[in-house]
Amino acid sequence: ETTMKRHAFRLPRALALLGALVFAAALHAPAAAQTTKMRVSVVPIIDLAPLHAAVQQGYFTAEGLEVDTSPVGGGAAGLPALAAGQVQIAFSNIVSTALGASQGLGFKIIAPAAHAPDNPPDATAIVAAKGKGFKTGKDLEGKRVAVNNRSNVIWLYSRAWVEKTGGDPNKVTYLEVPFPQMTDALKSGQIDAGVLVDPFLSAGLESSAIELVGWPYNQVQAGMSVSQYVTTESFLKSNPKAVDGFVRALNKGIAWMNQNAGKPEWVKLISGYTKLPEERVKILRVAPYKTSIDPASVDASLALMRKHGLLTNPLTSQQLLYTPGGATTK
Repeated sequence: ETTMKRHAFRLPRALALLGALVFAAALHAPAAAQTTKMRVSVVPIIDLAPLHAAVQQGYFTAEGLEVDTSPVGGGAAGLPALAAGQVQIAFSNIVSTALGASQGLGFKIIAPAAHAPDNPPDATAIVAAKGKGFKTGKDLEGKRVAVNNRSNVIWLYSRAWVEKTGGDPNKVTYLEVPFPQMTDALKSGQIDAGVLVDPFLSAGLESSAIELVGWPYNQVQAGMSVSQYVTTESFLKSNPKAVDGFVRALNKGIAWMNQNAGKPEWVKLISGYTKLPEERVKILRVAPYKTSIDPASVDASLALMRKHGLLTNPLTSQQLLYTPGGATTK
């Protein structure tokens, strides 16, 4: 009887101990499946549709990532926030990223966002108010041309386009105007021409408020890698698995966009983050998104930067491109 009592006394203690061990294990268990938070700077343009698709479809969550977006005025504007650690990944363009990297900010391109098509139409164009009749870079000499940010990829390739079509880019005055305000600035005569991107480009052309002048990317460097997702070497070093997970999830978002192009859910997704009416989204010209970046394209952009005085330090595509699991560069 004494033995039975002793065992009866020990059993609750054993259960309590077991419970404590299970509780302790539960406390440590989330470490293996811990969510990594990432803030990503974004712009409300078509380039970022795969990112929004990956968020909406739960691809980042499946990788153990919690992705929050932080809106900025242009790709270049996200890079200071990245350098300061306010965002962990920035959407940016090849020119602004290369500039930052050449200044020792440790930027690394981890994935592509948008490429120019091999043939027009493109999602980026130089436009003017209806009836201006501008056709060449020579026509833009002495004129005010709007870009979203100075010294970025749009600024550089519009200068290169002016030069290639017979004009002197140094005789063009470049003004900074955000994409959403550019069409109104053209109509009111505040600017003579501007470089617009979708969804604003298609909406402006469809409304007959503006007319096409030229294709800065396609006519200068067809198929170029225009915009990318960028992180810092320090974040990459501390969070390699999270960065690789981000790229895997983004690639699934790219596949979703390509597979669902033109479908109602595709239209709804783009309309949701761009705030553009669905009937406008339906007319967008969207080239298939790519999951890789051609190093030769990056090197060609770097060469153009040197030609136009933007880049003086040695820099190559090999220094800029990071390859998560061998998937982002070929």
